[in-house]
Amino acid sequence: MKLYPLPNPYVVLLVLLFLLLVPVVKLLRRTGHHPVWCLFAIVPGLNLIAFWLFAFKPWSMDEKPTNAGN
Repeated sequence: MKLYPLPNPYVVLLVLLFLLLVPVVKLLRRTGHHPVWCLFAIVPGLNLIAFWLFAFKPWSMDEKPTNAGN
């Protein structure tokens, strides 16, 4: 008899997905993107492509004029 049985692997998977996807969804919403893009975070390879796309695309903050001269 085991003193500490291993947890159900599906429960562990769901907890890990929750810990990964919630911050990604919040980040995507904050940057003005659709939350469905978070699905790229769980697909190996596509997550790196999505990261590069977001890193080099123009951001809304880049388009706003700054008031540095005022």
